This record gives sequence, C-alpha cells and structure tokens, in this order.
Amino acid sequence: MSAYDELLERLKDIDMIGQIGGLLGWDQEVLMPPKAAALRAEQLAWASKAGHMRLTNPRIGELLEELEASEELDDVQAANIRLARESYDKATKLPTEFVAEMAKHRSESLVSWTEARAKDDFSIFRDDLAKSIDLARQKADYLGFDELRYDALLDIYETGLTVARLDPLFAGLRDSVAPLIKAVVESGNRPDMSWVEGNSWAQSGQEALSQGVTEAIGFDFDAGRRDVSTHPFCGGTNPDDVRWTTRYSESDPFGSLYGSMHETGHGTYEQGRRRDLDFQPAGEANGLGVHESQSRMWENQVGRSREFCEWVLPLWQQHFPENMEGVSAKALWQAVNLVEPSLIRVEADEATYNLHIMIRYEIEKRLIAGDLEVDDLPDAWDDMYEEFLGIRAPNRALGMLQDIHWSMGAFGYFPTYTLGNLYAAQLLAAAREDLPEHDEQIRRGEFAPLLAWMREHVHQRGSILEPADLIEEATGSPPSPDAFVEYLQDKVERLYGVTA
Repeated sequence: MSAYDELLERLKDIDMIGQIGGLLGWDQEVLMPPKAAALRAEQLAWASKAGHMRLTNPRIGELLEELEASEELDDVQAANIRLARESYDKATKLPTEFVAEMAKHRSESLVSWTEARAKDDFSIFRDDLAKSIDLARQKADYLGFDELRYDALLDIYETGLTVARLDPLFAGLRDSVAPLIKAVVESGNRPDMSWVEGNSWAQSGQEALSQGVTEAIGFDFDAGRRDVSTHPFCGGTNPDDVRWTTRYSESDPFGSLYGSMHETGHGTYEQGRRRDLDFQPAGEANGLGVHESQSRMWENQVGRSREFCEWVLPLWQQHFPENMEGVSAKALWQAVNLVEPSLIRVEADEATYNLHIMIRYEIEKRLIAGDLEVDDLPDAWDDMYEEFLGIRAPNRALGMLQDIHWSMGAFGYFPTYTLGNLYAAQLLAAAREDLPEHDEQIRRGEFAPLLAWMREHVHQRGSILEPADLIEEATGSPPSPDAFVEYLQDKVERLYGVTA
C-alpha cells in the first residue's frame, strides 16, 4: 500500500466515525426519547474522542510529511493532503480529553437550551452557556491565533476568515443596506398581509406544499428524508443519506416553506457531491459560506422571485383553497418579500437578515474576548436589536434563546450566513450568463438547469479549492458584496418603488 492509499484508509475510518456521530446527533434532535439524553452525551463523547485519537495518530503526520515532499500530485491528491494537514495540525493542538469534554457538553447543553427556549427561562441554560463560552475560549487558545482569539474560531468554519476581513464587510453592508431599509419603512408601502395574518394554515397543507416544492427542485427522497425539529437543520452521512428538518406554525405558512427550501439547498449540495471522492476531504462540501450560498439561493433568490411565485401559486391554491381565494401571484410575491424589522433571524427578510448576523457577530467578538459576561448577554442582545433594528424582544425565547448554535459551542459560525448571501448572489449572476432562459425556466418550474449548473461549478468541485478560489473559478471574480447589493437594490425598487 502506498503512503497515499494508507492515508486515505485512515481518513476513511475517521470519516466513518464522524458519520456515525452525525446520525447520533440527528437522532438526538429528531427522535430520541428524553430519558436517553445522558446516555447520548456519553455516546457522542466517545465517538468524538475515538475520531480525535485516530486523527492525531503520529502515523498520519509521518504520511503527510512523506507526501508533501512529492512533486507528482494531481489536484485531488494535493487537496486531500492540504486538507488532511489542516485537520491534523488543528487536532494535535487539542487534547483528546478536551475534545471528549466538548462533545459531552454539547449534548448536555442542547438539552438545557431546548428546555430553556420552550419555557422562556434563560436561567435553565445559563450555566451551560457559560461553560460553552469558556470551552470556546480554551479551544481558541489551543488552536492559536495571530491577533484575536475569535479569529481561531472563525477559521474553523471558513478557512482564512478573520475579524480583519469581516469588520469592513459588515460595515459596508450596514452602510448600503440600512438606508434601504429606512427608505422602505418611511415609504409606508407595506404589502397587504391580511390574507396571511388573518388565516390559519394547517400543518398538513404546509407539509404537502413543502414536499412538492422540494421534489420539484430536485431533492432525492430515496436518498434523504424530512422531519421536524426545534431548529431546522440539514445533516446526514453522505449523498445516499441526507436528512433535513423544518418546523411549522399554523399562523405563518412562509416559515415552513422557505425553511424547507433553505434546507433543500443544503441537501441538494450534499447529494450532488462526487461519489468517487466518498470519505475523502476533497469530496466534502467547501466550507460553510459556500454551503450557505446554496441554501440562501434556493430560499431567497429563487424562492422569493416573481417567477417562482407565479409557478408555485397553483400549489398554494391546491393545498389551501379557501385561504388563497383571490390571491394573485403578485400578492404572493409581495407578501413573501415583506421588508420589515423583525425579531427572528430565520424568518427575517433579505434586506434585514444580515443585520441579524451582524448583531450575533458583534456579541460573539465581545464574549470570546471577555468583554461581555454571560449574565449581561440577554440584555446586550435586546439593546443591539433596538439599536440596529428598532425593535426589542418581549421575552428571551424571541431574543437570545432563539438560535441553537451557542448550545453546540458553534462560536464563529454565524458570519458564514452573510458570506452565503454574498456568494449566492455572485453565483446566480454567473449562472444567469450561462442560462439566458433562467427566468422563464423558473416560471415554468424547470429547476433542473440551475441545479445542473450548481452541480458542475460548486457541488462536484468539493473542497478541491479553497472557498474564495472556488467562488472566483465559478464566477470569474473574487468574492465581493457587489452582486448582492445590486440584486437587493433592484428588488426593493421593483417591490416598493424606493431607492437608497
């Protein structure tokens, strides 16, 4: 066996353990009986520890040194070695017992967060959150950083991401988008929402509508499934087993549909990965920003387009015949694009969404730096919402308890959502150049051409390139907010007749 083949065998074992852990995590959020929580924490800790021990085996370091000296590597081999090196170097900086402790705490913290959110009682989650913050700080210290501790956590989710890169990005978005939101609010041109807010929307109808849309986009339910969870997510093991969830509210039919389209974007990415690269790092999805580009594209830039609303209206009418009586495609389009400051990130409109992310980003920076303590966090959250969006949460469930991420210790994750928005606009602009009939195809419900373009330029490319390089290869330009800002300004002008 060559050194490269031996490395791939070892990486496959590590990936297998990760897949098993992923299934345990999915089960915990979807099906696990409550009394199994303590046992599940032990199981996940064991899986995390076992994978970490294999990844930090000195033999992997020896193989990498031997292979890195080779000058006869193709692009996939070079990517596998580069990615394995990154993982090995990070893993060897983290003590095995510390990795097991983090995994066990994630499982316990998820339980307390779920209860705290349901009961609107921050005190239930307070101690576990404090420990999650402490563990995140320790993790950053183990990994090391040049300037800011938070940089080490950002790099986990998007290679090369730093505060120095993000600060001007958020400042630029705030400067260009905030005036747009202000212009909309001051115009008073709120679309008619009475047909949405004045009706009850049966869960059975929402399920059927979401299923029909998801199948039309191209998600393969023979290789995946949809379930219900407190916080929507997409997981699974490989392209043959992709699992996503959504949630339902009988007072808001948009949350489930667009949540489903969001997770379908993630799911089609996973199902579209190269099968000859199963268990190899180069075959994995390329960072969370790129992953998020696929979900945000289908959810927003496709799903909230005028053309999509024209196609999907008959499905709405089929599943909600009384509620949709007299509702036109234009009225649906206007309603799903309501621009209005709101409290819940996952239900926010495109214009305000990045401000939700910016608030979380600013809070995380302060938490990890030690400039904000856990007991001050709930009020700091509410204060920032009041400052940037002009609204204040009436309770903690609608405030800082709304997201699952901190219960999982995922500090540094949120900024990838904004990157996803920017990447999505840039990718779709490039796809349109190759698909001149795009708008008409969406109007007819022909989603296969767009999905095929993403398969070729994103899904099949895996992690062979670094994220920024993948975006440049696919679009011809380095990552930039320009396409997103232009798209948003054009859409708001068509909807509201205002410009910033």
